[in-house]
Amino acid sequence: MIPVAIYARVSTDQQGDSIEHQISLMKDYMSRNFTSDYYTNESFIYVDEGYSGYYTTILERPAMKQLLEDAKSGKFKVVLFKEITRMGRDEEENLKIVRILEASGVRIKSNDGYDSERPESKLLFKISNFMAEVESERISSRVSAGFREKARSGKWPASKIPFGYVRNADTHRLEIDDVQAEVVRMIFNLYVNDRIGTLTIANRLNEMGYKTANNNRFQQATIRKILENPVYTGDVVYGTKRAKLERVYDSNQNLVKKNRKYVETGNPVIAKDAHPAIIDRTTFLKAQEIMKERQARVGQTSNRAKYPLSGILYCAKCGAGMVSIRSTKPYNEKYNYRYYKCGRNHKYGNTVCVHDPVPAQNLERTIFELLMNELKKSTKQSFRSRNKTKSNALEAKLQALQEQRKKLQKKQVNIAASSDLFDAEAFREVLSGLKSQMKTVDQQIETARKQMEENEKAENRVYTLNEVLDNRHNIDLNDIQALRALFHRLIERIDIYDKTRIMNVKFKFDLYN
Repeated sequence: MIPVAIYARVSTDQQGDSIEHQISLMKDYMSRNFTSDYYTNESFIYVDEGYSGYYTTILERPAMKQLLEDAKSGKFKVVLFKEITRMGRDEEENLKIVRILEASGVRIKSNDGYDSERPESKLLFKISNFMAEVESERISSRVSAGFREKARSGKWPASKIPFGYVRNADTHRLEIDDVQAEVVRMIFNLYVNDRIGTLTIANRLNEMGYKTANNNRFQQATIRKILENPVYTGDVVYGTKRAKLERVYDSNQNLVKKNRKYVETGNPVIAKDAHPAIIDRTTFLKAQEIMKERQARVGQTSNRAKYPLSGILYCAKCGAGMVSIRSTKPYNEKYNYRYYKCGRNHKYGNTVCVHDPVPAQNLERTIFELLMNELKKSTKQSFRSRNKTKSNALEAKLQALQEQRKKLQKKQVNIAASSDLFDAEAFREVLSGLKSQMKTVDQQIETARKQMEENEKAENRVYTLNEVLDNRHNIDLNDIQALRALFHRLIERIDIYDKTRIMNVKFKFDLYN
């Protein structure tokens, strides 16, 4: 019996062609075009659902990745696709998949007539891919033109409805959702009149129990998008940006990633007063001015990857990584305050995790002292003495094993020279026993050598750590980069409960194991 694999894919923008329909179509094709020697079952069906072939690579689609791995291991001999162009969205990626499958000895067939065992299929492959790309561009152009025309007439063209509105199913125009609209007005009022920042607004809405249209918590980015969206003044603005595909290749020119990059079009469609406004234009423009001022001002900035404890410091209450914050004032150049804050608290506020900011310099100094004390304990003379004793014992053991091996070799030579004293069966048994003993001794020698290497590494670690200890008075605790390098070299993780309680420090060196 010959196993047959089936691959089906439905991307986010092609939900009309269901997985069930594709599989049914290919099973029907199989029953009409294959003999009874060929079979398939659930273990040979590979499905990628909701993955766009345009913006994802092969390895970003789990089922396709698994199919290629199974093909290499010989799990099946034939693979079926609904259409040869359904593997990916461009010729480059389709060709790569075909090459991998053919190199694995897998025959490729599709419902549109492709068969990798037929010479003419190579031409069909090129034509099919070319036509698919042309059709894709044509459809994209038609859809875009249709959306622009919708927007021009004041209808809402996108599938996602802005928070604060609903779309009338008959007119396709936006209408106010009274409950959500009140939240939008609150956001603009807090930002423009009360001068409250976007993060604080998000936290306040979450504390009050408000949810987004998708029933999620408000985030800082959500508030910013609402404040920047001209839809709330009654305008439909469409086509300010367009998605551009960006391919990323490795050093061997293999496609490793596809990025969706948005670029300004410079030609948006604007339909003014297309639907009821939630915010007056004056308030909206004022919000844009405030946002511009705040972006230009040197204020609170995040430095997640620069500060000494970033990446190794965690909140002991919720387990989130601590983020590092720097606060400055434009009118006071000397003011420069750094602190660490729970990442979840920073993003969602006190409703998720109550964790006060921890002054950075105080914490870094405390961690430095803890590190130095641990180094003193780990490099004390008792360890070095113990390590030397262990090293001597291992060396003696290795010498004894090497002597044992020499004796076994000598015994082999002697027995070989006296082979005429044994019958064939006895000779084989004696040699087999000696070989078995030699194998055991060789394994013991290898183990002893590895133990000696580990012991030597431990001694080298002690030497390195002693160097750190000897130079501790020369370490500038205000040198952020030097301190970061030291902490990240020797500390794996720190859990902190609050500014006075460090719950756990896990070091990277453990000289006793």
